[in-house]
Amino acid sequence: MVGLAEITAGDIFTGVLLQLGGGGILGFAAGYALKKAIKILLLVVGVFTLGLMGLAYYGVISVNWDKLALLVERAISGGGAAAASLKSYIIAATPFAASFLVGFSLGFKYG
Repeated sequence: MVGLAEITAGDIFTGVLLQLGGGGILGFAAGYALKKAIKILLLVVGVFTLGLMGLAYYGVISVNWDKLALLVERAISGGGAAAASLKSYIIAATPFAASFLVGFSLGFKYG
């Protein structure tokens, strides 16, 4: 077991570098993947909506657009609660979180 006196500044520096590097790499990967997933999701939702509009135009189906808008609004508002809990976790893990957020923003930008 390593005592407190045996831990050197180099060990601390190495640990912080590993957290920063790992956080940056994982953040970039997460941001890149999220942006790609959002693009695919928006494509699927767009094609689905165009399909509904076409079928409604030709009288094949009847769409209650008000209820559909309410469902979408509820789905969007549910994401806010998840983001709030993620924020509290990120604040607790500062070095990793800081580099993760930088990497995430770069991955999202270039994804």
